[in-house]
Amino acid sequence: MKSKDTKQITSIFELFEILYDYEYNEEKDEDIPPQYPEFNVKKYRTGVFSSLTKAEQGMKDYVEEEKKRGRGEEKDLFGFLIEEYSLDKLTHFWEKSMRNYLPDGSLLDECLVSSEPDEERELIEFLGRPAEKVRYKNGDLVEELYLKDTVRLAIIGNPPWSPEKVNECINRSKLEHKGRYIFLDSSDDVYYTLGVCEDDDDDTHEHPSPICLFPLRFPVNYELRSNLEKQYKRYRAYFDK
Repeated sequence: MKSKDTKQITSIFELFEILYDYEYNEEKDEDIPPQYPEFNVKKYRTGVFSSLTKAEQGMKDYVEEEKKRGRGEEKDLFGFLIEEYSLDKLTHFWEKSMRNYLPDGSLLDECLVSSEPDEERELIEFLGRPAEKVRYKNGDLVEELYLKDTVRLAIIGNPPWSPEKVNECINRSKLEHKGRYIFLDSSDDVYYTLGVCEDDDDDTHEHPSPICLFPLRFPVNYELRSNLEKQYKRYRAYFDK
C-alpha cells in the first residue's frame, strides 16, 4: 500500500511561456523577425504546479517537447516566468515569488520578497537587493518585458537599492521624521530604465521588476545605441548632481 503524502500544499506555481508574436510579410511570404527598439510577444499559461521543483521540471519537459516538434527555442521561445501564489486565501493575486528563465529553461533572476501581506495584513519589507543578486549595472543595454505583450530595448539608469542604501535611507528618515522611517516593499525591488525616445522631451523611464529584464539577443545599431546613451548621460547629470 502506498503511503500518502501528508505535506500540506500552501502555494501554487504558475508556469508561463513567452513566445515571439511575429508579424507576417505577405509579399515575401515569411515572418518578420523581431527587431529593436521593440517587438511583440505573447504570454500563455503553460501549467499549474504544487511546487517550484515540479514547475521547473514541467518547463524543461516542455522545452524538450517543443524541440521534438521542430519548434526551435531560438525561433519561437522568448523565455518563461514562474509565479507563486497562496492557496486557500482571499488575495488580489499578490505574488509570493516570481522568477524568469531563458528559452532553454535556465534560471535568470528571481524576486523573493512577497507582495502578499502577512497575517497582520502588513506588507513584507524590502531590505535591499544584495550585490550578487544584481545582474545588470548602470549603462547596460537590456530587453525589458513591457506592458505584458511588448519587449523594448532599454538602458539601465539605476539598479535596485542595495541593503546599504536602504539602511542609509532608513536612518536618515528616522532623524528627519522623529523616529518614523521610510518603509519599502516588493514594489521597490526595481530597476530604473530608459527607453528609446523620439524627442528630447519624451519621458521614457520605467521601473521594471528584475524578472522583467532579459539580456540582449539581437544586434543594436549605432542610432539606437547613441539614442539610449544620450539619455543615460542626461539622466546621470541630473541624478548625480
